Amino acid sequence: MNRSRILHNLAAALTMGAVVAGAAEPKIIALPPFLVEEPAQPLPWRHAEVAGWEVLSTCPERLTRALIANHHRLQELLAELLPPSLQLKMSGGHTLIFVDSAHQPPSSREVVARMALTAAEQDKLDAAIEPIDDGRLRRRPPPPRYAFLPNLRLWDRDGSVLFAVVEESKFDPNRVALTADYVGYILQQRLPALPPWFISGVLTLFSRSEFTERELTLGPLDWPLEIGSAALLPGPESNRALLPLAEFFAGDLSSADTGTDRAMSLWQAQAALFVHWGVAGRGAPRREALGKFVERAAVEPLTEALFQECFGLDFATAQAQLTAHLPEAQSERLELRPERTRLPDYTLRPATDVEIARLKGDWERLEISYVKAQFPVLTSKYAEQARRTLMRAYDRGHRDPRLLAVIGLCEVDAGDDAAARRFLEEAAAGGEILRPRAAFELARLRFAALRGPGSDTGARLGTAQLDEVLAPLLAARAQQPPLAEVYELIADVWTASSQQPTSTQLAVLEEGVRLFPHHSELVSRTAELSLRHGFTDTARWLINLGLTLAPDEAQRTRFEALQARIKESNPPNRE
Repeated sequence: MNRSRILHNLAAALTMGAVVAGAAEPKIIALPPFLVEEPAQPLPWRHAEVAGWEVLSTCPERLTRALIANHHRLQELLAELLPPSLQLKMSGGHTLIFVDSAHQPPSSREVVARMALTAAEQDKLDAAIEPIDDGRLRRRPPPPRYAFLPNLRLWDRDGSVLFAVVEESKFDPNRVALTADYVGYILQQRLPALPPWFISGVLTLFSRSEFTERELTLGPLDWPLEIGSAALLPGPESNRALLPLAEFFAGDLSSADTGTDRAMSLWQAQAALFVHWGVAGRGAPRREALGKFVERAAVEPLTEALFQECFGLDFATAQAQLTAHLPEAQSERLELRPERTRLPDYTLRPATDVEIARLKGDWERLEISYVKAQFPVLTSKYAEQARRTLMRAYDRGHRDPRLLAVIGLCEVDAGDDAAARRFLEEAAAGGEILRPRAAFELARLRFAALRGPGSDTGARLGTAQLDEVLAPLLAARAQQPPLAEVYELIADVWTASSQQPTSTQLAVLEEGVRLFPHHSELVSRTAELSLRHGFTDTARWLINLGLTLAPDEAQRTRFEALQARIKESNPPNRE
């Protein structure tokens, strides 16, 4: 059973379907927040940096501090189940934007009107409404109602922003929890990739969890009925309730005494049981071992020797302990309570023009892609709003490199590469290290200029040109998270270079392959470069990897052609 199938089945099991209104109900168009701010009446933005998060808030100071403290509490509770070392890390940063509900226009239609939609654009927005056919006549349904999502988290490849509209009189910390979507994202996007059984186990446990003021409580586990009852039998029959650990970790369901769907249910239940066993017990005696085991299993072959090194147990002993733990996990709630730590001291002060433009503009930039996918007719309105926010500070003479990088990314997302390069080059000239995605986009635009219309596309890149493109790529590589496109562009650059790469330089691409083994294009490009420059041993293992993981026949044929080239030419190995 492969990783993609496991995660696909898991996502299907945990995803909740949307509720569809009846045919006669007016359609609700749920738009992302569109916060229009008048220059003559700016909102009272406050700013803070605390515990790795940047905060921008229009809420009163007391409420803002309560929101920050509550967010910190939720992260600490989550860490009891999912240690920070196993979460997605992002050099681009995490931002929290809190907006006092008093600053929101009271009518959603008022906000739509302030977008200055033309009649044609309004018609397109309403056009998704299907005519009602009641068997006698077709009639136009009621006009749509517009709602603006009060809470929304959007992700870029190197950062995230949470936007929340808060009504002080209704804020109750005990009614706020992290979402399964959030936990799933920081698990599935973490690199090196976590083992599928760990992702499945954590998400299953989290789906049955409850946040309280000081605890994360995990509800009792469900278990396939017939299989679960076997665990209660005395003697060796009880061990039949579980897959052998070697098969379980490998995702091999062949020994399960049941059909495919039941075998998958057993595997998912056992994944939850294993993580439960790892974090349970007075003082959580296995939690540290579990974290070490998962972290190493992400980069090493998962063997019984590795398991024994981390847990001090062989598979048979651990299997017996898991079987013994199953009745407890099925019947009891598990309370995870972190040691109380003090929220780090921080300063909450009025935000500067640059901070407002950068953080609010970055949020509005992320909305562009969301709207482009959901409501294409509104894309230009959201892009204009993001540009207004960002350029207000730029036009006042502010040249903060982080602001310039966000402006550059905004232009990329809006489809204007020429403007994007101008701002990204200006940001790079500021001397600060660019966030990973900004560094990648700058390199991409530099490379496109060297290879695009008006350039000699047949010419090889010289040393200076090579350095010009590689410099931001290597800077992005040194940050979190690793980006597959960075390594793919490095391969493109070396393919177009007149300079022969060394084994050390090509080892950077091998690093990318180990991080992204399922990116067949990266694997094949790295194998081809290794073969072209005489590193045949490296090319062989890359080709074998590609043949093993090729997603389709076309990719497999490509790797077979590379394999044939090795057999035909048998070049001297430079390694």
